[in-house]
Amino acid sequence: MRKILAILLMFASACESNLDLRPKMQISAEEAFSNKENVYAALLGCYDGLQLQHYYGRNLVIVGDIASDNTLADGTKLEYYAMDRNSLLANNILVEGIWADIYLAINRVNYMLYKLEEVTFLSDSEKKDYQGQLRFLRALHYYNLVRLYGGVPLKLLPTLADLPEYFLPRSSVDEVYNQIIADLEFARLNISNSKPEKASVLAAIALLASVELTTGDASAARQYASQVLQAVPVLEPTYKDLFSAGSEPGAEILFYCPFSASDKNRLAEYNYPKTLGGRHENAPADVLTSIPDNDERKSLIATNYSGKYYSTKYSDLSTGSDRVIILRTAEMFLIRAEANYQIDSLANQPEILTDINIIRSRAGLQPIVNETITSLRNVIEREKQIEFAFEGKRWFDLIRTKRAIDLVPTVTQPYQMLFPIPLSEILVNPNIDLEDQNEGY
Repeated sequence: MRKILAILLMFASACESNLDLRPKMQISAEEAFSNKENVYAALLGCYDGLQLQHYYGRNLVIVGDIASDNTLADGTKLEYYAMDRNSLLANNILVEGIWADIYLAINRVNYMLYKLEEVTFLSDSEKKDYQGQLRFLRALHYYNLVRLYGGVPLKLLPTLADLPEYFLPRSSVDEVYNQIIADLEFARLNISNSKPEKASVLAAIALLASVELTTGDASAARQYASQVLQAVPVLEPTYKDLFSAGSEPGAEILFYCPFSASDKNRLAEYNYPKTLGGRHENAPADVLTSIPDNDERKSLIATNYSGKYYSTKYSDLSTGSDRVIILRTAEMFLIRAEANYQIDSLANQPEILTDINIIRSRAGLQPIVNETITSLRNVIEREKQIEFAFEGKRWFDLIRTKRAIDLVPTVTQPYQMLFPIPLSEILVNPNIDLEDQNEGY
């Protein structure tokens, strides 16, 4: 008997009953697109997709470090130990949950894009702004999927029923990236919002910089990173300012996912030791505990309490209201440094060192003034590892640079740099079978 993935069926009866765009406020499909207030509420429902537990609400952020050399599983959840060992099965809870939650978020976006075509009470600029924000979200969702799983079903229309035509085969990696770039190009040309808790033009350009670096177009990555830095050439004065619970986000934060007591994440709980009320599922590894004490970032990355190291980047144990930062200008400095290294490491060395030292200066470290070209790549890599520890970016960097085999002891074969396609997807999707599974699984 075929299993049905909730992710693919969330809109199975959307046209007749409840539309899952704001999970905590049930809005019927007709009501959701009947006036401006409800359309905006539906848009917020699409942003709520980022808060899901297997997405930025917890597991994607943890997986981005625990699959790498940054952190270790040290709690009770077996799925984290399997991820830490890079020994994954197709029915691993994390493998299936991340896939399902991201496709749930994609389906919300696709449904709203589909219904916006019928809306007549929005101005052209309002409609394009919403479409731009939605396409930014879809690009982000597919960017996370394609990096983790390789080629994936490229759904651009909503799933409205449990019918064969709604199940798609895997698209190629290139096809997915082409759609990501097309969505982001539309977003940067049409978004009018400028607030960092929602998609903005700068967020779209920043994500393009990351995408182009991943696809190997260093010149485009440098161009987009520089565009962002021309507009916002700043970091927060101190590293701690970025993660201060309850504070307003500063100019460095380009895009983040907000949380509250009613829409909380559990990152603090999963990082803090048990003696302080946490679970300590995700603990810093030696590469992070060995950060020099004079590096001001260490206190947030690897705090020692009674012999247990833990991160305090997320510190709101009581309400889980810490924001999760997805894009910030510090990453643009390091993307530009890496792109310049790839383009011409010798000719661009002064610019590379300038960008690295901006990051180091904020951390209270001395500038690097005389670095050999051969070791400069490792300097960029290490600065990004420290700067973004516990923000879920390390694994993506290691698979992009193909350095996972060199630096992660449990990664010994190239196939381990992709997750398996979830077993539940293979069972439910008639266009994906065991022969379509990623090699090695």
